[in-house]
Amino acid sequence: MLSLLDLSICICAFLVVYTYLIFPAGICLLSGFVKEPMKRDDATEKYVPSVAMLCAMYNEEDVAEEKIQNFKTLSYPNIRLYVGSDGSTDGTNEILSSYSDAGDLSFFLFPRRGKVHVINDLISAASEEIFVFTDANSMYSPTAVDNLLVHFKNPQIGAVCGCLKLIDAAGKSGEGFYWRYETAIKRAESAFGCVIGANGGIYAVRSCLVQKLPTDTINDDFTLSMGAIAQGYGMTYAEDAIATEEIGKDDAVEFKRHVRDAAGHYRAMRFLAQLLNPFYLKTFFLYVSHRVIRWFVPHLMLVSLVLPFFNLSSLFAKLSLTLQAVFYGLVLMGGLSRSKRKIIYIPYYFVYINLAMLIGFTKNLLGLQSVTWNRTQRS
Repeated sequence: MLSLLDLSICICAFLVVYTYLIFPAGICLLSGFVKEPMKRDDATEKYVPSVAMLCAMYNEEDVAEEKIQNFKTLSYPNIRLYVGSDGSTDGTNEILSSYSDAGDLSFFLFPRRGKVHVINDLISAASEEIFVFTDANSMYSPTAVDNLLVHFKNPQIGAVCGCLKLIDAAGKSGEGFYWRYETAIKRAESAFGCVIGANGGIYAVRSCLVQKLPTDTINDDFTLSMGAIAQGYGMTYAEDAIATEEIGKDDAVEFKRHVRDAAGHYRAMRFLAQLLNPFYLKTFFLYVSHRVIRWFVPHLMLVSLVLPFFNLSSLFAKLSLTLQAVFYGLVLMGGLSRSKRKIIYIPYYFVYINLAMLIGFTKNLLGLQSVTWNRTQRS
């Protein structure tokens, strides 16, 4: 019979396996038996609500012009672009100012305060029926907004998550295993009308459901999109609403981004506490299974590593330490070799992500994570 300590190790291991393997496999399997009720394809039904596209920029001179030109290629007829510069010190403000006479563009030059303040000010400035949120380096396909908007024909839908495709500098796909894995989960959750978190580069929310963000918000995309679910509406995934972004090549910069995102997720738990109400079973189950447990995997890993040392006489504890030694050996090999062979790269990337989450948790706990951001290729 397992001791209490051995049982605790088992529970920690199960939760890690559950959130990363069992839940994704289960939700993807179940979604195949559910007909998604959230999209209406009635071509005769006219639905052309006014749309505001909101974009915060900081030192984006290398993409600002391209972003505006990309906006002009959109086929949706009733849309206005709102851009706020967060105290940019490069040529961003000059580029924006050169379009000051454009009829479908509104630009605001703010002092440096942080993205959340820019987003809040843009929310106040816009009065359209649907808000589409985007990043400066996210380039939309011409029909992307049309394909987002068709889902809002269903009054139960409060938010729509678009499809963000990652490309490298050569124009080839930069979508690794983890990105495809996350996309598959979003696709499966969409069948239940409850996607847990939008892609920051392309998502839309009914403006009546958009509330001002708390001023210490970091992950505005997650908080705004999940805010619609918290108000009792659904969120679906529009696979044909496509935007592209170039992926970052600097591992150090990418790691800082992961740390910042992680700190934002822990902070968002406080803002979205009502999602943890078990009486709303579907939302509670998906949110906890997909996100909350995963955010505490670093802690579960630490507990699993430490607990066996308190009972080294146990055969189970010895087995646990042996398995973990093999796992972390693969991680070390992956870190030293930077090989893309899955047997060593997946363990390496798994620890890489969870180390970033642990640091993000600590920075959030100590109040060390600022709401200001420095531009990266994927911010």
